[in-house]
Amino acid sequence: MNHSNQFGKGLEKENPILVYSIASGYVYLDALCRISKELEYKRIGPVVVNGYPEVVDHYVFTFNGNFFCQLFIYAYHRENQFLIPAPFQELNGSIDEDIFVLNHAGRHRYISTVAEMALTKNGIIHYEQEVWGDDKQKVLSKLLADLGYEDELEKLLMDEYHEMKNHFADIQKFDFIHFFMDRFHNKKLVRYTPTYIQERNNNILSAFNSIKETINRIQGWLNNENARKRIEITTLNSSSNILGYSTINNCITPFCFVTLGCDTFGRYTISYGIDTNILQMVSDNMASTLLRRIYEFTPGEMEPFVQFVSLSLDCVTYFENTLKHVHEDNYELIEVKRHEEESIADLLSKIELKEDADEETKKWFRR
Repeated sequence: MNHSNQFGKGLEKENPILVYSIASGYVYLDALCRISKELEYKRIGPVVVNGYPEVVDHYVFTFNGNFFCQLFIYAYHRENQFLIPAPFQELNGSIDEDIFVLNHAGRHRYISTVAEMALTKNGIIHYEQEVWGDDKQKVLSKLLADLGYEDELEKLLMDEYHEMKNHFADIQKFDFIHFFMDRFHNKKLVRYTPTYIQERNNNILSAFNSIKETINRIQGWLNNENARKRIEITTLNSSSNILGYSTINNCITPFCFVTLGCDTFGRYTISYGIDTNILQMVSDNMASTLLRRIYEFTPGEMEPFVQFVSLSLDCVTYFENTLKHVHEDNYELIEVKRHEEESIADLLSKIELKEDADEETKKWFRR
Protein backbone atom coordinates (compact mmCIF):
# COMPACT_ATOMS: atom_id res chain seq x y z
CA MET A 1 0.00 0.00 0.00
CA ASN A 2 1.28 3.50 -0.81
CA HIS A 3 1.50 5.18 2.56
CA SER A 4 2.28 8.58 1.05
CA ASN A 5 -1.31 8.81 -0.25
CA GLN A 6 -2.67 7.97 3.19
CA PHE A 7 -0.39 10.10 5.36
CA GLY A 8 -3.08 11.56 7.62
CA LYS A 9 -5.40 8.56 7.57
CA GLY A 10 -6.91 7.77 10.95
CA LEU A 11 -5.58 10.84 12.73
CA GLU A 12 -8.69 12.98 12.24
CA LYS A 13 -12.34 12.07 12.76
CA GLU A 14 -13.20 13.18 9.22
CA ASN A 15 -10.65 10.72 7.81
CA PRO A 16 -10.93 7.55 9.93
CA ILE A 17 -9.46 4.09 9.41
CA LEU A 18 -12.13 2.04 7.63
CA VAL A 19 -12.94 -1.50 8.85
CA TYR A 20 -16.02 -3.66 8.46
CA SER A 21 -16.70 -4.68 12.07
CA ILE A 22 -15.97 -3.82 15.69
CA ALA A 23 -13.91 -7.02 15.96
CA SER A 24 -11.83 -5.93 12.97
CA GLY A 25 -11.21 -2.61 14.70
CA TYR A 26 -9.80 -4.28 17.80
CA VAL A 27 -7.71 -6.67 15.72
CA TYR A 28 -6.29 -3.59 13.97
CA LEU A 29 -5.55 -1.77 17.24
CA ASP A 30 -3.95 -4.85 18.80
CA ALA A 31 -1.74 -5.23 15.73
CA LEU A 32 -0.49 -1.63 16.04
CA CYS A 33 0.44 -2.35 19.66
CA ARG A 34 2.73 -5.14 18.47
CA ILE A 35 4.97 -2.49 16.91
CA SER A 36 6.27 -1.66 20.39
CA LYS A 37 5.55 -3.09 23.83
CA GLU A 38 5.36 0.50 25.17
CA LEU A 39 2.25 1.22 23.08
CA GLU A 40 -1.21 1.06 24.68
CA TYR A 41 -4.61 2.35 23.62
CA LYS A 42 -7.82 3.44 25.32
CA ARG A 43 -11.26 3.98 23.82
CA ILE A 44 -12.52 7.50 24.43
CA GLY A 45 -15.96 6.98 22.91
CA PRO A 46 -18.09 7.41 19.79
CA VAL A 47 -18.29 10.65 17.80
CA VAL A 48 -20.81 11.71 15.16
CA VAL A 49 -19.18 12.73 11.89
CA ASN A 50 -20.88 14.19 8.82
CA GLY A 51 -20.74 11.80 5.89
CA TYR A 52 -20.71 8.65 8.03
CA PRO A 53 -24.10 7.04 8.74
CA GLU A 54 -22.80 5.34 11.92
CA VAL A 55 -20.60 6.67 14.70
CA VAL A 56 -16.81 6.88 14.49
CA ASP A 57 -14.85 5.45 17.43
CA HIS A 58 -12.22 7.67 19.04
CA TYR A 59 -9.09 6.12 20.63
CA VAL A 60 -5.99 7.55 22.26
CA PHE A 61 -2.60 5.82 22.12
CA THR A 62 0.09 6.28 24.75
CA PHE A 63 3.76 5.40 24.48
CA ASN A 64 5.46 4.48 27.76
CA GLY A 65 2.56 6.16 29.58
CA ASN A 66 2.74 9.42 27.63
CA PHE A 67 0.35 10.67 24.92
CA PHE A 68 1.39 9.34 21.52
CA CYS A 69 -1.49 10.04 19.12
CA GLN A 70 -5.23 9.86 18.69
CA LEU A 71 -6.86 7.50 16.22
CA PHE A 72 -10.32 7.32 14.70
CA ILE A 73 -11.93 4.13 13.36
CA TYR A 74 -15.12 3.64 11.38
CA ALA A 75 -16.26 0.04 11.93
CA TYR A 76 -19.10 -0.12 9.39
CA HIS A 77 -17.27 -0.12 6.06
CA ARG A 78 -17.74 -2.80 3.37
CA GLU A 79 -14.16 -4.08 3.86
CA ASN A 80 -11.06 -3.69 6.01
CA GLN A 81 -8.63 -1.03 4.85
CA PHE A 82 -5.81 -1.63 7.30
CA LEU A 83 -2.80 0.66 7.02
CA ILE A 84 -0.05 1.92 9.30
CA PRO A 85 -0.66 5.56 10.32
CA ALA A 86 2.22 8.04 10.04
CA PRO A 87 3.16 8.22 13.76
CA PHE A 88 3.55 4.43 13.88
CA GLN A 89 5.68 4.44 10.72
CA GLU A 90 7.94 7.05 12.29
CA LEU A 91 8.22 4.92 15.43
CA ASN A 92 9.47 1.94 13.43
CA GLY A 93 10.16 2.43 9.73
CA SER A 94 10.82 -1.27 9.11
CA ILE A 95 7.27 -2.46 9.84
CA ASP A 96 4.84 -3.44 7.10
CA GLU A 97 1.31 -4.78 6.69
CA ASP A 98 2.37 -8.25 7.87
CA ILE A 99 1.52 -7.09 11.39
CA PHE A 100 -2.16 -7.31 10.40
CA VAL A 101 -2.06 -11.03 9.61
CA LEU A 102 -4.45 -12.72 12.03
CA ASN A 103 -2.54 -14.21 14.98
CA HIS A 104 -4.05 -16.03 17.94
CA ALA A 105 -5.13 -12.80 19.65
CA GLY A 106 -6.70 -11.51 16.44
CA ARG A 107 -8.52 -14.76 15.80
CA HIS A 108 -9.82 -14.67 19.37
CA ARG A 109 -11.38 -11.27 18.73
CA TYR A 110 -12.97 -12.45 15.48
CA ILE A 111 -14.33 -15.73 16.84
CA SER A 112 -15.73 -13.96 19.90
CA THR A 113 -17.63 -11.60 17.60
CA VAL A 114 -18.78 -14.55 15.45
CA ALA A 115 -20.14 -16.19 18.62
CA GLU A 116 -22.04 -13.06 19.64
CA MET A 117 -23.50 -12.57 16.15
CA ALA A 118 -24.43 -16.23 15.67
CA LEU A 119 -26.34 -16.22 18.95
CA THR A 120 -28.13 -13.02 17.98
CA LYS A 121 -29.02 -14.54 14.61
CA ASN A 122 -30.59 -17.50 16.41
CA GLY A 123 -32.65 -15.34 18.76
CA ILE A 124 -30.31 -15.36 21.77
CA ILE A 125 -30.17 -11.67 22.71
CA HIS A 126 -28.97 -9.67 25.69
CA TYR A 127 -30.38 -6.25 24.79
CA GLU A 128 -33.84 -5.60 23.38
CA GLN A 129 -32.39 -3.51 20.55
CA GLU A 130 -30.41 -6.46 19.20
CA VAL A 131 -31.92 -7.21 15.82
CA TRP A 132 -30.76 -9.29 12.87
CA GLY A 133 -30.69 -8.17 9.26
CA ASP A 134 -29.00 -8.68 5.91
CA ASP A 135 -26.26 -6.20 6.78
CA LYS A 136 -25.24 -8.21 9.85
CA GLN A 137 -25.43 -11.47 7.92
CA LYS A 138 -22.92 -10.06 5.42
CA VAL A 139 -20.56 -9.13 8.26
CA LEU A 140 -20.93 -12.58 9.85
CA SER A 141 -20.26 -14.31 6.53
CA LYS A 142 -17.17 -12.18 5.92
CA LEU A 143 -15.81 -12.81 9.42
CA LEU A 144 -16.21 -16.55 8.90
CA ALA A 145 -14.54 -16.33 5.49
CA ASP A 146 -11.59 -14.37 6.88
CA LEU A 147 -11.10 -16.99 9.59
CA GLY A 148 -11.50 -19.88 7.15
CA TYR A 149 -14.54 -21.38 8.87
CA GLU A 150 -17.82 -22.51 7.36
CA ASP A 151 -21.32 -23.11 8.78
CA GLU A 152 -20.04 -25.82 11.13
CA LEU A 153 -18.77 -23.18 13.56
CA GLU A 154 -22.28 -21.76 13.95
CA LYS A 155 -23.64 -25.30 14.43
CA LEU A 156 -21.08 -25.93 17.14
CA LEU A 157 -21.96 -22.68 18.89
CA MET A 158 -25.66 -23.44 19.00
CA ASP A 159 -25.19 -27.08 20.02
CA GLU A 160 -22.94 -26.08 22.92
CA TYR A 161 -25.27 -23.24 23.91
CA HIS A 162 -28.31 -25.56 24.11
CA GLU A 163 -26.28 -28.18 25.96
CA MET A 164 -25.20 -25.61 28.54
CA LYS A 165 -28.73 -24.22 28.74
CA ASN A 166 -29.93 -27.70 29.74
CA HIS A 167 -27.55 -27.67 32.71
CA PHE A 168 -27.69 -23.98 33.59
CA ALA A 169 -31.09 -22.57 32.64
CA ASP A 170 -30.16 -19.03 33.69
CA ILE A 171 -26.93 -18.83 31.68
CA GLN A 172 -26.52 -15.35 30.18
CA LYS A 173 -25.43 -14.75 26.62
CA PHE A 174 -22.05 -13.18 27.35
CA ASP A 175 -21.27 -15.64 30.14
CA PHE A 176 -21.73 -18.42 27.60
CA ILE A 177 -19.49 -16.66 25.06
CA HIS A 178 -16.75 -16.38 27.68
CA PHE A 179 -17.15 -20.07 28.52
CA PHE A 180 -17.13 -21.04 24.83
CA MET A 181 -14.00 -19.01 24.04
CA ASP A 182 -12.09 -20.50 26.96
CA ARG A 183 -12.66 -23.99 25.55
CA PHE A 184 -12.94 -23.53 21.82
CA HIS A 185 -10.64 -25.59 19.59
CA ASN A 186 -10.90 -26.66 15.96
CA LYS A 187 -10.95 -30.30 17.07
CA LYS A 188 -14.55 -29.72 18.25
CA LEU A 189 -15.57 -29.35 14.60
CA VAL A 190 -14.60 -32.95 13.83
CA ARG A 191 -18.07 -34.15 14.86
CA TYR A 192 -19.56 -32.34 11.85
CA THR A 193 -17.20 -33.84 9.27
CA PRO A 194 -18.08 -36.76 6.95
CA THR A 195 -17.16 -40.29 8.01
CA TYR A 196 -14.26 -40.52 5.57
CA ILE A 197 -12.59 -37.47 7.15
CA GLN A 198 -13.03 -38.89 10.64
CA GLU A 199 -11.49 -42.17 9.49
CA ARG A 200 -8.55 -40.32 7.95
CA ASN A 201 -8.19 -38.30 11.17
CA ASN A 202 -7.83 -41.57 13.09
CA ASN A 203 -5.14 -42.72 10.66
CA ILE A 204 -3.26 -39.43 10.99
CA LEU A 205 -3.47 -39.64 14.79
CA SER A 206 -2.07 -43.19 14.63
CA ALA A 207 0.75 -41.98 12.35
CA PHE A 208 1.55 -39.14 14.72
CA ASN A 209 1.83 -41.53 17.67
CA SER A 210 4.07 -43.83 15.61
CA ILE A 211 6.35 -40.92 14.74
CA LYS A 212 6.62 -40.05 18.43
CA GLU A 213 7.54 -43.67 19.17
CA THR A 214 10.26 -43.47 16.51
CA ILE A 215 11.65 -40.38 18.24
CA ASN A 216 11.48 -42.18 21.57
CA ARG A 217 13.49 -45.14 20.22
CA ILE A 218 16.10 -42.88 18.67
CA GLN A 219 16.49 -40.95 21.92
CA GLY A 220 17.20 -44.20 23.75
CA TRP A 221 20.47 -44.54 21.80
CA LEU A 222 21.76 -41.00 22.32
CA ASN A 223 24.64 -40.31 24.67
CA ASN A 224 23.82 -36.65 25.18
CA GLU A 225 21.49 -36.29 28.16
CA ASN A 226 19.74 -33.19 26.82
CA ALA A 227 19.09 -34.83 23.45
CA ARG A 228 17.24 -37.60 25.28
CA LYS A 229 14.71 -35.11 26.65
CA ARG A 230 11.49 -34.08 24.99
CA ILE A 231 8.47 -32.00 25.88
CA GLU A 232 4.99 -33.18 25.00
CA ILE A 233 2.07 -30.75 25.10
CA THR A 234 -1.39 -32.15 24.55
CA THR A 235 -4.98 -30.92 24.45
CA LEU A 236 -6.47 -33.91 22.62
CA ASN A 237 -8.48 -35.18 25.59
CA SER A 238 -8.94 -31.89 27.40
CA SER A 239 -10.93 -28.70 26.87
CA SER A 240 -7.79 -26.56 26.96
CA ASN A 241 -6.81 -24.32 24.04
CA ILE A 242 -3.38 -23.42 25.45
CA LEU A 243 -1.79 -24.18 22.07
CA GLY A 244 -4.22 -22.02 20.13
CA TYR A 245 -7.15 -23.23 18.07
CA SER A 246 -5.21 -25.46 15.66
CA THR A 247 -2.53 -27.36 17.60
CA ILE A 248 -3.60 -30.54 19.39
CA ASN A 249 -0.29 -32.16 20.33
CA ASN A 250 3.28 -30.95 20.17
CA CYS A 251 6.38 -33.11 20.63
CA ILE A 252 9.54 -31.00 20.92
CA THR A 253 13.13 -32.22 21.20
CA PRO A 254 16.45 -30.38 20.76
CA PHE A 255 16.84 -31.96 17.30
CA CYS A 256 13.28 -31.99 15.88
CA PHE A 257 9.62 -31.32 16.53
CA VAL A 258 6.41 -32.88 15.28
CA THR A 259 2.94 -31.37 15.71
CA LEU A 260 -0.56 -32.75 15.38
CA GLY A 261 -3.07 -30.09 14.41
CA CYS A 262 -6.67 -29.63 13.30
CA ASP A 263 -7.66 -27.14 10.61
CA THR A 264 -10.80 -25.03 10.37
CA PHE A 265 -12.62 -27.85 8.54
CA GLY A 266 -12.01 -30.37 11.35
CA ARG A 267 -9.24 -32.19 9.44
CA TYR A 268 -6.16 -33.44 11.29
CA THR A 269 -2.72 -32.42 10.05
CA ILE A 270 0.90 -33.21 10.89
CA SER A 271 3.78 -30.74 10.63
CA TYR A 272 7.40 -31.35 11.50
CA GLY A 273 10.81 -29.73 11.33
CA ILE A 274 14.45 -30.64 11.81
CA ASP A 275 17.19 -28.69 13.61
CA THR A 276 19.89 -27.35 11.34
CA ASN A 277 22.54 -29.10 13.48
CA ILE A 278 20.75 -32.44 13.89
CA LEU A 279 23.79 -34.46 12.75
CA GLN A 280 25.73 -33.11 15.74
CA MET A 281 23.12 -34.68 18.04
CA VAL A 282 21.88 -37.69 16.07
CA SER A 283 23.78 -39.98 13.69
CA ASP A 284 23.20 -39.74 9.96
CA ASN A 285 21.51 -43.17 9.95
CA MET A 286 19.12 -42.22 12.75
CA ALA A 287 18.23 -38.90 11.11
CA SER A 288 17.53 -40.73 7.84
CA THR A 289 15.46 -43.31 9.70
CA LEU A 290 13.34 -40.58 11.29
CA LEU A 291 12.51 -38.97 7.94
CA ARG A 292 11.93 -42.32 6.25
CA ARG A 293 9.56 -43.44 8.96
CA ILE A 294 7.53 -40.23 8.68
CA TYR A 295 7.03 -40.91 4.95
CA GLU A 296 6.13 -44.55 5.63
CA PHE A 297 3.59 -43.67 8.32
CA THR A 298 1.75 -41.08 6.17
CA PRO A 299 1.13 -42.56 2.69
CA GLY A 300 -1.67 -42.05 0.19
CA GLU A 301 -4.54 -39.81 1.23
CA MET A 302 -2.70 -38.67 4.36
CA GLU A 303 0.21 -37.19 2.42
CA PRO A 304 -1.47 -33.83 1.56
CA PHE A 305 -2.07 -33.28 5.27
CA VAL A 306 1.59 -33.64 6.26
CA GLN A 307 3.71 -30.50 6.11
CA PHE A 308 7.49 -30.42 6.25
CA VAL A 309 8.43 -27.06 7.80
CA SER A 310 12.21 -26.84 7.41
CA LEU A 311 15.57 -28.55 7.68
CA SER A 312 17.08 -25.35 9.09
CA LEU A 313 15.31 -24.73 12.38
CA ASP A 314 16.69 -23.78 15.78
CA CYS A 315 14.96 -26.57 17.69
CA VAL A 316 17.38 -26.16 20.61
CA THR A 317 16.10 -22.66 21.37
CA TYR A 318 12.52 -23.78 20.75
CA PHE A 319 13.02 -26.62 23.24
CA GLU A 320 14.69 -24.39 25.85
CA ASN A 321 11.97 -21.73 25.63
CA THR A 322 9.23 -24.34 25.96
CA LEU A 323 11.05 -25.91 28.91
CA LYS A 324 10.17 -22.80 30.95
CA HIS A 325 6.50 -23.83 30.86
CA VAL A 326 6.71 -27.50 31.82
CA HIS A 327 5.18 -26.76 35.24
CA GLU A 328 1.90 -25.80 33.52
CA ASP A 329 -1.01 -28.14 32.88
CA ASN A 330 -0.83 -30.24 29.70
CA TYR A 331 2.99 -29.96 29.57
CA GLU A 332 5.12 -33.01 30.26
CA LEU A 333 8.91 -33.31 30.30
CA ILE A 334 10.03 -36.81 29.32
CA GLU A 335 13.59 -37.98 29.94
CA VAL A 336 14.37 -41.17 28.00
CA LYS A 337 16.69 -43.64 29.68
CA ARG A 338 19.82 -44.58 27.73
CA HIS A 339 19.87 -48.20 26.50
CA GLU A 340 22.33 -50.38 28.37
CA GLU A 341 23.87 -51.61 25.12
CA GLU A 342 26.62 -49.40 23.79
CA SER A 343 25.36 -49.50 20.22
CA ILE A 344 22.60 -50.83 17.99
CA ALA A 345 25.03 -53.41 16.64
CA ASP A 346 25.60 -54.59 20.20
CA LEU A 347 21.83 -54.96 20.67
CA LEU A 348 21.41 -56.83 17.39
CA SER A 349 24.08 -59.31 18.31
CA LYS A 350 22.14 -60.08 21.49
CA ILE A 351 18.81 -60.26 19.71
CA GLU A 352 20.11 -62.76 17.16
CA LEU A 353 20.97 -65.13 20.00
CA LYS A 354 17.31 -65.23 21.03
CA GLU A 355 15.00 -67.45 19.00
CA ASP A 356 11.92 -65.63 20.30
CA ALA A 357 13.22 -62.14 19.52
CA ASP A 358 10.54 -59.66 18.47
CA GLU A 359 10.58 -59.61 14.65
CA GLU A 360 9.30 -56.04 14.54
CA THR A 361 12.14 -54.91 16.81
CA LYS A 362 14.73 -56.61 14.63
CA LYS A 363 13.17 -55.19 11.46
CA TRP A 364 13.11 -51.65 12.87
CA PHE A 365 16.75 -51.61 13.95
CA ARG A 366 17.96 -53.08 10.64
CA ARG A 367 16.58 -50.17 8.63
